Amino acid sequence: MRIINANQNNLNNITLNIPENQLIVVTGLSGSGKSSLAMDVIANEGYRYFLESLPAYNQQNAQLIPTAEVDDIEALPPVIKVEQSKRFQSINTTFGTLSEIASVFRILFARYSAEETMSKSLFSFNHPKGACEYCHGIGEAEYINLDKLVGDENKTLREGAITTTLPNGYIVYSQITVDELNKVCQAHGFSVDIPWKNLTNEQKEVVLNGSDRIKVFFGKHTLESRLRWEGLKAKPREEGFYKGMLPIMKDILRRDRNPNILKFASSRTCPSCKGARIKADHLDYQWKGLNFQEWMDLPLNFLYESLKNRSLKDGEQLLVDKICTQLFDLIRLGMEEYRLSTPSTEISSGDAQRIKLIKQVNSSLQGILYVFDEPSIGLSEEYQNYLRHILNRLIKRGNTVMVVEHDLNFIRSADWIIELGPEAGAYGGEILFNGPVKEFLNAENLSSPTLAEIQKENSKSEIEPSKISVDTFSPTAGELIVANRKTSEFLQKLEVYSTKEDLKLLTVSDQPIGKTPRSNPATYTGLADKIRDLLAKSPEAKVLKLAKGAFSFNNKRGRCETCEGAGVITLSMNVLGTINQVCPTCNGQRSKPEVLKVEWNNKNIAQIYNLSIAEAFDFFSGENKITKILALMLQLGLGYIKLGQPSNTLSGGEAQRIKLTKHFAKQSKKTLLLLEEPSIGLHQQNVRQLLKALHQLKNQTAGIICFENHQLFQSSCDILVENNNKSSLPEFKESPDQRRDTIAVKGARTHYLKDLEVNFPKNQLSVVTGISGSGKSSLVIDTLHGYGLQEMTKQFSSYQQSRVGVNFQFDVDYIEGLTPTICVTRKEKSFTERSDIAKQTGIDKILRFAFSRKAQYEGEELSASHFSNNHELGKCVVCDGMGQELLPDLDKIVLDQNKSIANGLFEHNKSLAYYGQSNSQYMAIVKEVGAQYNFNLETPFNELSHEQKNILINGAGETVWKANWQFKTKTREGIQEVSMKWEGLFHYLKDEYYKTRKNKNIEKLKDLFSLNACSHCSGSGLKPERLVFKIGGKSIHEIRSMDFKALENWLLVNSRLDEMDQKLILRIQPHLINTIKRAKQLHIDHLQLNRKSMTLSGGENQRVALIKQLNSPLKGIAYLLDEPSAGLSNNNIPDLVNILKELVEKGNTVIVIEHNKEIILKADKLIEIGPKAGKLGGYLTFQGNSQEYLKQKDSPPFLKEPSQPIILKESENTISFRKISKHTLVKAALKVPVGGITAISGKSGIGKTTLVKDILIPSIETGKPVNCESIKLPKKYSEAHYFEPKKLRTHANTLLVSYLDLLKEISKIFASETNLKPRDFSYKTKTSQCENCKGKGYLETSLDVAANAIEKCEVCRGKRYQQHILEHTVDSKDIAEVLAFNLIELKQWFEEMKVSEKIISFLNQMEKIGLVHLHLDQAVQSLSSGEKQRLLLLNWLQSPTTNALYILDEPSTGLHYADIDLLFEILKKLSKNNDLLIIDHNPYLLQKIGVGVVLE
Repeated sequence: MRIINANQNNLNNITLNIPENQLIVVTGLSGSGKSSLAMDVIANEGYRYFLESLPAYNQQNAQLIPTAEVDDIEALPPVIKVEQSKRFQSINTTFGTLSEIASVFRILFARYSAEETMSKSLFSFNHPKGACEYCHGIGEAEYINLDKLVGDENKTLREGAITTTLPNGYIVYSQITVDELNKVCQAHGFSVDIPWKNLTNEQKEVVLNGSDRIKVFFGKHTLESRLRWEGLKAKPREEGFYKGMLPIMKDILRRDRNPNILKFASSRTCPSCKGARIKADHLDYQWKGLNFQEWMDLPLNFLYESLKNRSLKDGEQLLVDKICTQLFDLIRLGMEEYRLSTPSTEISSGDAQRIKLIKQVNSSLQGILYVFDEPSIGLSEEYQNYLRHILNRLIKRGNTVMVVEHDLNFIRSADWIIELGPEAGAYGGEILFNGPVKEFLNAENLSSPTLAEIQKENSKSEIEPSKISVDTFSPTAGELIVANRKTSEFLQKLEVYSTKEDLKLLTVSDQPIGKTPRSNPATYTGLADKIRDLLAKSPEAKVLKLAKGAFSFNNKRGRCETCEGAGVITLSMNVLGTINQVCPTCNGQRSKPEVLKVEWNNKNIAQIYNLSIAEAFDFFSGENKITKILALMLQLGLGYIKLGQPSNTLSGGEAQRIKLTKHFAKQSKKTLLLLEEPSIGLHQQNVRQLLKALHQLKNQTAGIICFENHQLFQSSCDILVENNNKSSLPEFKESPDQRRDTIAVKGARTHYLKDLEVNFPKNQLSVVTGISGSGKSSLVIDTLHGYGLQEMTKQFSSYQQSRVGVNFQFDVDYIEGLTPTICVTRKEKSFTERSDIAKQTGIDKILRFAFSRKAQYEGEELSASHFSNNHELGKCVVCDGMGQELLPDLDKIVLDQNKSIANGLFEHNKSLAYYGQSNSQYMAIVKEVGAQYNFNLETPFNELSHEQKNILINGAGETVWKANWQFKTKTREGIQEVSMKWEGLFHYLKDEYYKTRKNKNIEKLKDLFSLNACSHCSGSGLKPERLVFKIGGKSIHEIRSMDFKALENWLLVNSRLDEMDQKLILRIQPHLINTIKRAKQLHIDHLQLNRKSMTLSGGENQRVALIKQLNSPLKGIAYLLDEPSAGLSNNNIPDLVNILKELVEKGNTVIVIEHNKEIILKADKLIEIGPKAGKLGGYLTFQGNSQEYLKQKDSPPFLKEPSQPIILKESENTISFRKISKHTLVKAALKVPVGGITAISGKSGIGKTTLVKDILIPSIETGKPVNCESIKLPKKYSEAHYFEPKKLRTHANTLLVSYLDLLKEISKIFASETNLKPRDFSYKTKTSQCENCKGKGYLETSLDVAANAIEKCEVCRGKRYQQHILEHTVDSKDIAEVLAFNLIELKQWFEEMKVSEKIISFLNQMEKIGLVHLHLDQAVQSLSSGEKQRLLLLNWLQSPTTNALYILDEPSTGLHYADIDLLFEILKKLSKNNDLLIIDHNPYLLQKIGVGVVLE
């Protein structure tokens, strides 16, 4: 692996080579740049490139992930990273959920704790099925605490006795104002002006729980004030009985638990589940003598022993082995006393990180780079030995391990060391050493803080601590005390002591100091307040009238409006959580331009916050209040961090020391400080500095207690409490070397695979072939890719796994030697409307970068986001970046011109009715407008004049109209005066669309609109002012409108450009030229860059995706490709083979599903699955090289014949074109043979599809030449049909029996034999389908062990129907058994039932086209591409026509030679009475057709 010019954060353009299959330590002083190199550059890029290969991820615009600041990375393995756990503590998380062991226990209980299988969710406290209903799975019941709701009892209700009373008199959670509440109180004989303490219990009950004596108005605002609102739908206030505060608050607490309501809540142990968190009756189930909670409450070491020595069933053993593998590692890493029920708040940061680490390290994938951030935090030497054993185990599996570490023993045991320095911050970022650890330890004259510490390690400490046990321990004021471990026994002792001595016990954790980028060290420590005082007193601030608040990021007066003072825009990413990007408006400076004009000591607020603590100490010299705090921070070793550094970028150790600063700045001898692992993130040299500071500051406290295993802490404290666990730990064996040069698959049974055992050679090209439906995709995509994705996404949460489309529906004994997989298929992906080729290939990102630099050169501070049609700063406000705009369509608004407004002219659509209902406030105004313009609400639309219609649709100018609106709500009615302009229906509808277009539920509104090319942005999707900027004479829109060939010309013709344009083009040229070269090799260089992804064919999309992979620096990937030759002519295949070989040469393995002769012959390994489709397939019929395959008796004869150039004969009948001109197809004359079956072939991109779709078919349909001067047909065709093998338009759950319309016939037979109706036998009928699975036969559940796990429905046992339906049988078969038939079995059953000849004939046709192996209960979407295609063609066979022209576009895609034989039989049938024109490249099919034209 090679890193070239990394300049992330403080890295100083470093270049280095890093070896593979070794333990690499990255170290250096705190702030030296080690995390920037390891986590932000190497881990970020390896992780990002892998994520971008996931289809669901691509849909979310991969360019939003911040790219690391590095020129290039070569030979980068895909990354699994485990960072320090910052926010793992939550009320819904326990040790069991964090480690995911509890999830496996849920499976055990669901399967084996009762006679019948249950849902796993019954044992989950995070799932509605399992969570205790009383406490909602928290284990503690929450209630609204009146002491928190009622503030000062001496106050009256009007004065704010209830703490939720707002200054305007509205009482939050009561839904009414104080004045309305007074009406209720008066009805009960008291008022809101009596002090709370003087109210009786009955009167308090009225205020808190409501009354039904008198109705009051709800809400803050009167109708009069509501009607003055702009852009909101005003409605009169609702009227009703006062509901009280407590019922509303309890309901919110039950449903929502938002932070605002939790301020008023307290808790106690749940009386229902007694703290077990799951429903009490679910605790009745036992497995091996214990209920679910009893297993959760066992300490891990007891749990391990309890599970190891049991007699179990095979299924139980499999799950228990999964648990024990993880438990063994967790116990050996010092976590034996934790329980699975331990709340996350009691888990240390170091342990939380190692829990995440253990989840990753038992993957069997190879070729991964694991990056861990300080995994040894808080571990004693014995446990560290086992951690190193785990990491060594990963290396022996063929992986590389990189750790950011400071522990000296850990560094000694590594293979390779990278040290950064020499100091922190701006004085760091240099490589001090990069090489083997042995060389490092023996280096002479090396200026290395780490080496200096290693050499100093054996020196004796000046202080010898007093060593005591927990039993004899008692805190001492002004002492630094260190304990090995945080235990409940130790904490209890501290609490007793604190209560006795009246001390405050303060835990200073390493959890973040804030949640958002707006919080930082300056705001947290109070420095920001003092800095704002200085700026507000400056002369410039007084001139600009800027008060102190204007210099706060939290104040609207001065902060940047785009990022709201954060300096970054936080993007919510489904996979990655959240991503921060520098705000393009303020460029990270957080404030408005006028605020940045104000300076103190020649620096503005942004420049001050950019100072490091050390620099700030000198800068504020003389300002004693500020320097006092800064001196403390320097003392605690924080000199290198910046005043304004966002809190979410600080390490746990840095956050902890900032919290210490805040405490020591106040000084309190009545506070006992608890520090958890304070050495976190610190180099040995920084630990010495911290210890020195703690000794200097300890006298200001009642004592400092640290939970720490760091050797320096233990040797330099005043008192050492030795409470390490001395229990015996299980022995472990060294791992054998598991590196393999093959991918071994054993026992593959996915779908119809028959226990396959296959070996794929690594770093070679393998081809899997076989007839359609034989199981090729089941092996390569569902099994290999499914397994690879499962292992790689273990680093994701379950939610993230479900978002990236991880689905574990494969069945295999084991797979060994597999490297991370990237699958590039022809299946149509769900691209967004904005996704296009430029975005998919990364060209868009490069162009945006170049244009932002050009704008900056011309004096405009624009970022790349300003040139994005997917970003608020760049996209056209009219069309929302689409290049097309929706406008109201009169034909959709007025459906019946005979109707009047009073008769419901505008009431056919809910969104339109709000404005157009005859009794709406808007129509009250229209009534007044009509009185002046001579129409009324009863006038039919077709009787209105042009002017009257125009007024109704487009408005009546600036006149303000007054009307008396007769309103009516659910509870009241009346007359209200309204006053407004009439701006026209179009205006109101457009206004509502622009305000609500991002809402999910605006389909009704969109039904009133039609698409038009956006006039505002000229179809670019960008703000028009962005198109002013040009490079090489072209705007970004003009460049994106080019194809790859035109882009190349633009890049190369730059000699006459100005200097800036030349520099920019030279900067972006290398990557673009490389991408153009790939597009040429893959024969898609004729495509325009702004061509929408959703309009590309499956083959084109696959080749665009291939470009991205060829430009990726990743190595060690197993690329799985589904027929990459689709859509390529035979002349183009050698280029494709070269590209596949190039992927192999980069250090990857390539496995392709293919039928193409040339690719099969070039394969290093060939595997054939067969011999037939469906249940009759799934066997391994051949495994070896292509030459051995050709020697097989049953190999296709076509493969054995030498390849011949395609020669198509001419025919007598032709379609003649003159002067064709469309896209790339320009010809003076062209003759296309027709009659029977004829073919059109030619190179990819030559214009074959253009010829038929844009010229031939439109010309036949319109009866005149389209895109050509003339067209001459040999005869008049009755109709023209176009066919392309697109995916079947079916719902994901549609079964074959429904698609083929056979369910009706089956239902009729069952109905005739019973007293039920045919619809009762449909799995879609609610009264018949199983209530649990809704007729699917399975349940799809999102679990913690696996996302989207599919389990057979335990109620109907997969039969889809309720029991009373299954009791009815015909010929001893129930409806579920009939649906399990394949088509040949159905035909035999139908023949016995005497069904019509038409249906039998239809099934005979299915047999002729090779589809009788299909089962009725198969989902249509699960069929292979060849099977789907034949089903589509069947529609044509079913509706016989004569004298029609059928055009088939690449019908051989995805078909084996045997499938093409079947296809040709269908074509011959169709061609008896019609002409067929086939566009294809397949030599085998073209050879069979024999007649046609090859476009040149």
